Amino acid sequence: MKGLKYGLMLILLAAVVPLGAVERTGILAPPDIKKQQDAIMSMLIKGNKVHQKHIVRKPGLPLLMMVSCADSRVEPEAIFDMKPGEIYTVRAFGNIVDKSILGSLEYGADNLECHVLVVMGHTHCTALAGALSEHNSPRTTWRSLNLQDLDARLQPAVEAVVDKNLTDEERWDAVVRANVLNTMRTIREQSPELWQMEQDETLKIVGAVYHLDTGAVEWLKE
Repeated sequence: MKGLKYGLMLILLAAVVPLGAVERTGILAPPDIKKQQDAIMSMLIKGNKVHQKHIVRKPGLPLLMMVSCADSRVEPEAIFDMKPGEIYTVRAFGNIVDKSILGSLEYGADNLECHVLVVMGHTHCTALAGALSEHNSPRTTWRSLNLQDLDARLQPAVEAVVDKNLTDEERWDAVVRANVLNTMRTIREQSPELWQMEQDETLKIVGAVYHLDTGAVEWLKE
């Protein structure tokens, strides 16, 4: 009976502990972090009340789809001077795509009638800086399986840049461009539906790099 109880306890623990989780220290966050969290929540609640007073319900469908980086400095609507509702945006660190994002894009193409898909990276991308660092000095263990998976999706862009004469800054910029092109290739290879729409010319897929220093968007040639 005691062995049965122990087995049930292990099953219950397995149900609540994430796969690949590592042991934590048990030390709670300091009071200043809790204070910051409360302040942010208060700001969000207050901001939403202001938003409710000025909301404009715009009918119609978005004009285009965009895959962009989750970096807070890269806001597609602001970059292209467009209004909320005009861009169907899917954002992920390093502007990568996985099955969930591909499904979202297929929904946008099919149900929202978006005929343009922009894949936009940006200069000084910290995701790709991390991928470069990992490529140069690979770690032996990962604390997060999810971050390990993300890095694996970024490494092909790092490996695509083979010019040994580039400075660190030039290599970083080249990897940013290679990553955009790699994401476009992944979309075509892993979504037969989007690939077919592009072949039928009902979907145009283009790549771009947003320059943080100038605000300019560079359109890439394949």
